[in-house]
Order: sequence, then C-alpha cells, then structure tokens
Amino acid sequence: MPDLKKKEPLKIFTHQYPKWLFDHPRWIRLIYLSNYLTQLRKWHISKRLKKLLAKKGDSFSLLDVGCGEGQFLFPYAAAHRNSFFKGLDRAETNISFCKQYAKVQQYTHVVFEQTEIESFNESDKYDVSLCLSVLPYCTNDDAALAQLYKAMKKDGELLLYVPVNNTILLPFYKRIIKKYDNYESIQKNQKTYTEERVKELLYQNHFAITETKSTYGFWGKLSNELLNSHFILFNAYALPLKIIVLTSFIIFYPLILLCMILDFMLPVQSGNGLMLVAKK
Repeated sequence: MPDLKKKEPLKIFTHQYPKWLFDHPRWIRLIYLSNYLTQLRKWHISKRLKKLLAKKGDSFSLLDVGCGEGQFLFPYAAAHRNSFFKGLDRAETNISFCKQYAKVQQYTHVVFEQTEIESFNESDKYDVSLCLSVLPYCTNDDAALAQLYKAMKKDGELLLYVPVNNTILLPFYKRIIKKYDNYESIQKNQKTYTEERVKELLYQNHFAITETKSTYGFWGKLSNELLNSHFILFNAYALPLKIIVLTSFIIFYPLILLCMILDFMLPVQSGNGLMLVAKK
C-alpha cells in the first residue's frame, strides 16, 4: 500500500519560492491576493496601516521587520516613491526575492537586509516601524523591541501585531496540530503571549501605547481553524488525499470567508490576535 504522507513541509510553511517566481517576481501579487483572501489579520493590518501612513505626508521612512515576501511593504512603496523603505528578515530566501522584486520594479527607495531583529543596529531613523506576527519567533523579544525603539525617531510610531492566547475551539484542530507539521512548529514559535505580557514588554522598552485592538474572536478563531486544518492536511498527505482535502476546502471556503467577514465587522472584546499602535 503506498505511503499517503510526505515528509517535506509545504513551501508556504518554509518561505521557499519556486525558481520561476524569482525569474518573474511580479507574480508575487497572486500570493498577496491569496493572503488577503485567507488571512483575516491582513484586513485589520492593512486598514490601520493605510490610516497611519496617511498622517505621515509624502515623505517618511518605514522599517518592516520580518518583512517576508514584502506584502506589507511593496504596495506602500509603490504609492510613496518619495519615502524610504527598509525590510529586514532572517530568511535568505525572503531577502533574495525582495531584492529581485525591487530591482525589477526599479524601487530605488527600498532596501533590504538579512538579519535578526535583535542584531539590528540603527538609531533615530524611522517614522514608522512594522512588527507584524513576528515577535513570537524572536529568540529575545525584549531585545528585539529595544532595537526597534532605538531605530525609531522621536514620536515615531510602531504598528505591532501579535498572536495571543492561542485559544482553540475545535477538538479536531487541536488533534491535527499535535500530530502533523504546521507553520508554528516548523518556524519554531518561541512563545504564547497574553495581552498583558505584550503591553508589559512595550512599557519596559519605553513605548507609549496609543491604540489597542483585539482580533480573532469566536468567528475569527473558527475561520482560522477551518482554514489551517485544510492547509495542514494538504501538507501531510500525498496526492490521493490531497485531492479530497482540496475539494473539502472549496466546499468550506464560503463559510470560512463569512466567518472572517463577521469577525472583521463585529466588535471583539478578547481574541487570539492583538494589534497595537505605540509611540516613541
């Protein structure tokens, strides 16, 4: 009987990119679109980031730590060509791709550096800093925030998004994340936060919190668990079962999307996501 599982993790879990994407980097926009259709946090972050940058005028400096494939950097770099953008990431594949995309798009106002946040060393340079779903993967989160504070100008603003609480609704989902590889296990998530702990870290690094928003309430958790269940199982199995999982995803996606919309529109008192704006 053939083995229905495969060992190599899905590339979306490991930040690997196919060679054709490096050769044709503009196609990354399809990944940006797919992220928007599947990541509720992107809705919240994009809405708040647009509002934040609208206050900064036509010329500002922005630092994106853990920039990944540039989904929160390149769209704004395209719209603000008189500003300066810098992306940091520890993954060489992310930095290589972003440099190639910037070259193709002729973004001379955008630069990238491969480094851990804790090792970053610039002072009083950035009007806006982004740290979006990155802090849990830092070996030393206190040092990371200290370096961010140092890099920002006086009155500069930090947009921070952190997964918190890690409350799980579905017993099925709890079983599969224990049994199979998933993003958190592959990327070696260092910790689980509470809202109180995140605020404590910001205060002890001299940030002044100006805005707090909870995300991923009941409907958001449900959408995330249904979505990730399909991703994890698609990764875990070989072709025959992949087809079944893909068919199931197509059937469930309207429900997933509806849950995302409900969570985005309805007030969330406490959830699995936390977005903050903090000032230096």
